[in-house]
Amino acid sequence: MRNDYGMDFDPAALSRLNDRQLGDLVTQIASAVGADPRKTAVLLGNMDGLRESLKDLTPQQAKQLLDRAGEEKSREIYDLIRKKGR
Repeated sequence: MRNDYGMDFDPAALSRLNDRQLGDLVTQIASAVGADPRKTAVLLGNMDGLRESLKDLTPQQAKQLLDRAGEEKSREIYDLIRKKGR
């Protein structure tokens, strides 16, 4: 899927991340969108549950979430997903 900034998003890239990489990515996204760090920590405490919730994430839903971070942060996050998901 292409977002408004002309970048492609591959949702399968998330499934290719190991637990550490996924945790780092979720932490960066959560920080960028202003999520409560305590809730993020709880989320990261259950990586199997996190992976389960992300497996059905559509490209449109991912775009909506990442777009909340603003253009610059969204670009950074898309780049991270693309690089780590190879």
